This record gives sequence, C-alpha cells and structure tokens, in this order.
Amino acid sequence: MESLNKMFCIAEKDWYKIISWATIAYDEDKNEISGLATAVPNKEGIYTVGDIEILKQENSGSNTELEASSVTDYKMKYGMKYKNPKMKFVWWHSHHTMGAFWSGTDEKEIEAWKNDSFSLALVVNLKQEYLFRVSLWKASGLEIEQHYDIPLNIIRKDGINVTKEMKEQYEELCSNKISGVQLTNGYTYYGKNINQGNFWNNNVIHDKMALKDKAHYTEICEAIEECMDKFMGGELSLNKFKKQLKLIQSRMDEFKITDYRISMPMENKDELLHRLQFIFPHELLEFKDKNSQKAYKDEGEYYGWGY
Repeated sequence: MESLNKMFCIAEKDWYKIISWATIAYDEDKNEISGLATAVPNKEGIYTVGDIEILKQENSGSNTELEASSVTDYKMKYGMKYKNPKMKFVWWHSHHTMGAFWSGTDEKEIEAWKNDSFSLALVVNLKQEYLFRVSLWKASGLEIEQHYDIPLNIIRKDGINVTKEMKEQYEELCSNKISGVQLTNGYTYYGKNINQGNFWNNNVIHDKMALKDKAHYTEICEAIEECMDKFMGGELSLNKFKKQLKLIQSRMDEFKITDYRISMPMENKDELLHRLQFIFPHELLEFKDKNSQKAYKDEGEYYGWGY
C-alpha cells in the first residue's frame, strides 16, 4: 500500500486548474462541474495526472454529467497523442462547498469506467479537500474488484488562476439541468428558484408533475439524492435531513403519489451516515406492493438507480 501511495502525482498548475474550474462553476451557477484528465506513467511507473479539460456537460448543484461523444473525442485525442497502452484516464468532478466523498451517483460513474485493469477518479471541493480513487477491476486476468482511496501527490508551485479563457470555455460547454426547482431554505432541486411555499407550483414544473406518478419518480429520486449528499457532506444535521425528507413527502402527498412513500430513517447519525454510503436514493422509498416496485424498475435503471 505504501508504494501505491507514491504512484500518482499532479503538477500544482494542473491541480489548481481543477480547483479553478470548480470555483467558476460555483461562482457562476452554484453547480458542480466535471472533466477528464490523463494519467501517464514514466519509466519508473509513476503516473502524472495532466491534460485537465472540461467537456460539454449538463450540471446542477449536486450532479454533473459529461456528454458521451465528448468523452469519446477526448479519449481518442490523447490516445493518439501518447500511444501508451499503460496510460489511464481520470474522471474528476467537484463537490463545491460539500465534503469530498463518494456519493451514490459517483459510485455508479466509477462503475461505468470498469475495464480490464484499473480506473481512476478524483473528487475535490473548494477547500481543496479531495479523494483520489484507484479502482482495481482485474489482476492477472482474475475478477478482483477493490477500491483504494490514496494520496494524489501535488508538486506545489502555483496558485488558483481563473482566466478569461476558462470563463469563456465554461459558458460554452456547461449548461444547467432544468428538471426541478431550488428551495430558498438551502435545499436544492435542479433548476429554477421559487419559494418553499410554492414548491412545484410554477407552470413548467406543474405541467410536468401533473402527469401520472411515474413522471415524478426521477425528480423525487434526484431530490432524495441531493438530500443524502448534503447530509453526508455535513451541510445538513440529522434533524434537518429528516425535515427535508418530510418536505419531499408532503409535496408527494399534494400530488397524490400513492405507489410509494419515503421510508423515514430511524437510525442515529453515525448509523445513518454508514448506511447511506451503500444505498441509492430509491432505497429510501417504500413501495405499496411488489407490482408497484416492478413498474418503476426500468425508470430507476435508466437513471443509475437500478434495483
């Protein structure tokens, strides 16, 4: 493990480029942001993380999604540049003011990078806290899945430098998710801002939520996920976390959503923090029967919450 801790490094200018992107996304839209990097080994087997770029993407305060074709273009570009079969790509993203941790959505994205050897992922926040993960998928041809959160050694020299060019690139490539609303009490649903008392009452949201129950499912799972992320990131106390879940449930009641309800957590803070690390948002929903649960299965799998 000691040798693994020394295997990955990043130049300070590249480290601060990631932090600068995170700063722009938060200052401009209070959003997360993501991108890719390369990890190229030298003769001694030390990997240097570089070629930091953002790609075309859609973001919110608690989620970030890269355009698939842009990911392909990036991989082709640097695959041709280095022509090194040992080179790896690094998926990185920000958690702005939240803690640096792996959310349920992050774990799903890491799983999507599964390959014949190992993959790399990085999450940072504005305090420059981070987690750098090496995910081992195969060893000597054997299926051995193991994840290691290890140091990313920063070769320090520079500082944060948000340039005009970076701001212009951000405006060009990053767009906001608009599938939800943001509450004034600090709880975020994606998109527009409205008062808590008017939740789901603007025309765009009301028209969408007036559809059958299944049309609400994605928004509800996203709302629960953000609530989970903020609790695990230290932005919500246990009491406020439960209050937010009750708020979501009250809006579900208003729209007569009957196929499922929120199953209110009964654990203490430490027990709940531990459990939330290993579940997805839909697992805080209790369905009225197995047929109802089955009816939502395909919708959940599409958004990475399969069960």
